[in-house]
Amino acid sequence: MSAPGRLTIVGGGLAGSLLALELVERGLPVTLVDAADATATALSYGGVASWAGPPGRLGSLLRQAPERWRRLQGRHGPLGWRGCGLRLHGGGWGSSLLRPPFAQVDSSVLMAALPRVLVAAGVELRRARVLAPPRPVAGGWQLELEPGGPLLAEQVVLAAGAGCRSLAPALPDRLLASWAGVLALPVRPGLSPRFASPWWRHAAGRRIVQPRHWQRPELEGAAAGLQEERWIVDAGCAPWGEGLLLGQISLVRPGLDSGVPPETAAMEGHLRQGLAGLDPLLAALPGPYRQVPVAFCTDGLPLVGPLPGAAGLWVFNGFGGAFAQVPVLAPLLADVIAGVADGASLARLGVLAG
Repeated sequence: MSAPGRLTIVGGGLAGSLLALELVERGLPVTLVDAADATATALSYGGVASWAGPPGRLGSLLRQAPERWRRLQGRHGPLGWRGCGLRLHGGGWGSSLLRPPFAQVDSSVLMAALPRVLVAAGVELRRARVLAPPRPVAGGWQLELEPGGPLLAEQVVLAAGAGCRSLAPALPDRLLASWAGVLALPVRPGLSPRFASPWWRHAAGRRIVQPRHWQRPELEGAAAGLQEERWIVDAGCAPWGEGLLLGQISLVRPGLDSGVPPETAAMEGHLRQGLAGLDPLLAALPGPYRQVPVAFCTDGLPLVGPLPGAAGLWVFNGFGGAFAQVPVLAPLLADVIAGVADGASLARLGVLAG
């Protein structure tokens, strides 16, 4: 059993990793527990839409996201942050609109860099699965890990995305989970310019292509009232290391549980059909198709802060537009956990779990 006093973060995606970096910067010893499963971070377009946040204080705060990413990359080395062209379609499949400024964090580059960055910063990494909700014990919380057995921590932060519901069943009902799927091409295929479409040329030019009007936020906002499962396709593409992410299909089921993974062949078929409406060339590219569960909040505001009635247990989860939200919210939560700020800043943003 590990010695008490350390803070443990459950979840090694974007949220858990950036929070860990902020906490060690404030002098806290941090253990990050991650099962090394596929995460929503790894298959994200990584667009930093700092101008497209929810209304209110949080939306205004997101304008700081580009500077936060510049600071992180300046301090920790290459994390995939780069300026990136953006082409929006909508109102007619052939229309194209450039909306600067825009940037991307290439999720393939980020996920490859994070283990090195975390270890160099002083974070203890544990590759393990948390088997049950944290159990209160004298001096903190006990986690049961596989492999590894019990782990004792003074404080625990749940940043495990869609896995948080099983670790804290009493989380607010506005936290739900969907299934999201993309075509994840490890290498961008070549195509003669003579046969290339405009959208393919944008993809080859390492620009992000996405709808002017995303359907996913509307689906997430309606999730609490669903009587049967529903899926939508947001057609687009994004650079992904040496490869390409194509399309995004989102499936939401009624209730709090995302359920078993949907049938992959059917989901891939729906995704390719949606992509074909944008560009048949993109829709015909080979896979593979990959899908992951994704946590979201029905009101667009994530859960950030202490869990009521559970001293020392925190949540950092449910982000919409995570690559803009997480880097600006992680320092605020780190300050509260480290005791250098109270929770008023989080309360004003409307992100507390209580």
